[in-house]
Amino acid sequence: MRRLTLGIVTALALAATPLATTSAAAADTGPVTYYVDAQGDDSAAGTSPETAWKSLEKVNSAGLHPGDTVRFQGGDTWHGGLVITSSGTPGAPITITSYGQGRPLIAGDTLVDAAVTIANAHDVVVSGLEVTNSTDLSASKSIDYRGIFAIAKDIGEVAGVVVKDNYVHDIDGKGTSRIGRGGIVVGVRGNTTPTWYSDLLIEGNEVSDSNGYGISTFTTWCAGCEIYSPETGVPASEVSKTRKAFARPVFRDNYVHDVAGGGITPQYSDDALVEWNTVDRAAAHRLVPGGGNVGIWWQGTNRITVQYNVSRRTGFNSLNQDPTDMQGFDADMGTSGSLVQYNYSDSNAGGFFLCLISANNVTLRYNVSRRDYFRPFSLWSGCWNFRGYNNTIWGTADTVPRNRADGTKYEQPVEAFVRNQSPSGNLLFNNIFYNPARATFDCRSTCSFNGNDIPMNYGHNLYWDESGSPVVPRTDSKPIIGDPKLAAPGTELPDEGKISRADLLKVLRAYTPAPDSPAIDAGVSIGPGADILGTAVPAGPADLGAIQHPVETHAATDFGPHAEALVDGDPATSWTATKATGKIMIKYGEPRTLDGIHLLAASSGPTLVDVTARNADGEWVTQVRDRALSWSGGSEWLRVPFPAPIAATEVRVIVKAATGRVTLNEVRGTLGTVAAATATPGGSAQTTLGTSIGDIQAIDDGNAATSWASADNPKLPGTLSVNWSTPHTIDAVQVTVAWGQGQGPTLVDVQTKNADGTWTTRAADQTLTWKLNSTTPESPIIAFPAPVAAYGIRLVVKKANLIWGHLAVYEFTAMSGGSPVREDSGTDKLPDAQQAVDGDPATVWIGAEVAGTGLQIDPGAPQTVSSITLTSPEGYRPTRIRVEARAGGVWRQVLPATDLTWNGDTATVALPRTTATTFYLIVDKSPGQYALAEVTLG
Repeated sequence: MRRLTLGIVTALALAATPLATTSAAAADTGPVTYYVDAQGDDSAAGTSPETAWKSLEKVNSAGLHPGDTVRFQGGDTWHGGLVITSSGTPGAPITITSYGQGRPLIAGDTLVDAAVTIANAHDVVVSGLEVTNSTDLSASKSIDYRGIFAIAKDIGEVAGVVVKDNYVHDIDGKGTSRIGRGGIVVGVRGNTTPTWYSDLLIEGNEVSDSNGYGISTFTTWCAGCEIYSPETGVPASEVSKTRKAFARPVFRDNYVHDVAGGGITPQYSDDALVEWNTVDRAAAHRLVPGGGNVGIWWQGTNRITVQYNVSRRTGFNSLNQDPTDMQGFDADMGTSGSLVQYNYSDSNAGGFFLCLISANNVTLRYNVSRRDYFRPFSLWSGCWNFRGYNNTIWGTADTVPRNRADGTKYEQPVEAFVRNQSPSGNLLFNNIFYNPARATFDCRSTCSFNGNDIPMNYGHNLYWDESGSPVVPRTDSKPIIGDPKLAAPGTELPDEGKISRADLLKVLRAYTPAPDSPAIDAGVSIGPGADILGTAVPAGPADLGAIQHPVETHAATDFGPHAEALVDGDPATSWTATKATGKIMIKYGEPRTLDGIHLLAASSGPTLVDVTARNADGEWVTQVRDRALSWSGGSEWLRVPFPAPIAATEVRVIVKAATGRVTLNEVRGTLGTVAAATATPGGSAQTTLGTSIGDIQAIDDGNAATSWASADNPKLPGTLSVNWSTPHTIDAVQVTVAWGQGQGPTLVDVQTKNADGTWTTRAADQTLTWKLNSTTPESPIIAFPAPVAAYGIRLVVKKANLIWGHLAVYEFTAMSGGSPVREDSGTDKLPDAQQAVDGDPATVWIGAEVAGTGLQIDPGAPQTVSSITLTSPEGYRPTRIRVEARAGGVWRQVLPATDLTWNGDTATVALPRTTATTFYLIVDKSPGQYALAEVTLG
């Protein structure tokens, strides 16, 4: 039985320093433990259970010192608000916790904004409490309350706040989605002193029955972001124009259920980790009609990792009217570099995954979605550089109940398996798609709103339903059709409670393909790492879906120990040779189909190699002889391609020359197109300036809509470089930046890379003047005194506009004769361009919606041509093109920008008679996303 005491805090004024307090004990006596009992005495010492204090007021007025602990008697109840304003130190935090049996209850009773407040205090631990703030959970209130609230204003870094192992429930509010209100909230206000939480830990809590959010963060230091004033209570005028995000927060092992808003929502947090949480029935505890929400979603974050979470049954409530939300997971506005992996999404009313406006560089891999309704994938306009691979999406044909604004109800079917409103080269590959509803992958007039979809890029996905003739998107040139033969798909989780790791892994194993599944070895290569069960991703072709089959792999060398580091799948480990030359042997436990070898070096890689492979007959066959490799000096992957795919059980890399002793991190056999956003090799761009937003590869992707931004407060001078494996003759570079007056480089040198890996300055102390501060990109050109042959280009940034604390570059492009010069690296990193030259007009390759991108054509031998003919479906026809040709290792323009005249589905343009080994068709203008069914050289 709980014993009661009353303590009310009616208001809390935040200042730039902690609130004045009365010392409870001398600071020099060392850490003190205080006890609080509902039957205690505030005049007592409080330093033992027998001399315990009684009230919250006594604790609130106590001047605590680093290392002090306050313990509340388990089973007792206090009414009002507990306020912590004292700070600890990293090794000696202030700790608020319990003693005895059960949890102490801090009941706010809506007498206070928050039942527990941590105000302008750092190094504070709150654990083992029960917290409520309610008088009638079933009634919609005009005020939204909080359970535990950490808040700071204009005090700089706030480190070491821990909220752990608490039970927070029954939090009153309006009963809709109001960010910054609900169970556990961490917020920052003010705009005079940059303020942020670092190393925040929210772990092991249960949050339930909240008429607001479950767990959320907010900050005014968000560079003019939308602060949601009606929800947070923060006026828009308080929002700073500077961004200072939370640093490295962790949200781990929490159980959030039955809340009106989102389950877990980090906002403006960099390098956040969200893992091993269970969110159940988010956006389901509604009291008033309104839009939806998402189980786990994030906004304004950089480099967040979301993994090993369960998000289920989001959005089931008769008052939800908005069908655009209610997914399991959402990379929301302004997020960059999201890694979403190893999660389980189950029975969410709106679908599995949402990618919203301005979210970019999203990697979605090794997840399982089961029975997610309406639209498993929703990618909205402004979501760009999304890469979804090796997911298992086990769909449903069931409907989901919806409520119209007029109060009538209806059953909503699965509208689309994928909706894609973004024109920015998003890609789904190596996935398993079970689609019993036979829903479309390309919404047209059949979909509820937002008009026609933009064709998505697909490749090497498996499609299945019981009809045996599943719906396949027209843009997947390499679909696999067949029963994936999974062990027990649809296996149920326990109906209630936090999902244990053992229960989650048991359900995930039900999606393991059988040895004879068509998903085995049916994908393109992906990066080193592990699947959702921890199995190492094999070299060569990947399996489709979230689960890989194990392939034993070993390495040995004759010129250095510890060679297993080369095949351990961990790019952070390395092997160093004991002499300049020797052999690296890679042995596979089963034959692997390979078309090349990738080498990862963090410093000095080999400069000349042969590659041999042992075939199924046990014979060694030389695949590559005297391949020269040029390394930039930073961490990079280089590919050694084979003349044709082979089936091999062993591969040898024979190092014939090197600069110093070779150090390698990984040696990995690969097969097929490698997506630029995976962890697999291929990136040609590098920087010494760090990264806060985007990916450095964006400066070399031919897409002026993608960007990279340096780390905050970068140390100048610093460099950006683009490296090539073969030389190109160039005479200028072009630097593309939007918002140049706020983040553009202003003083630079331009260098080119020599054959020996050294760099030569071609243009020194070049001033860049930016006329705009808007979304419109500017692209100044820096010319060289004379053309040079180069293996790469480097921009040395000496000064920059740092209004937002970083500099940014959208494209860094080599030029020759006014035309871009590109590495011989395929077709703008979009998959399966072969369908544009396969002789079959029924197959279509989808290009980018970016001027200056196009299609590279390699005839296989020198070819003389005098015309080019394009075949394209209506609505996707380019209207202006250029053509470049490569002969003798040098690119030159053979057709200047030319408008096309279409005759039905075809357009033909005459070229000057040209003999070349490679041709590049560049689309300068199109009505939007363009598509090519065939490109024929005549």
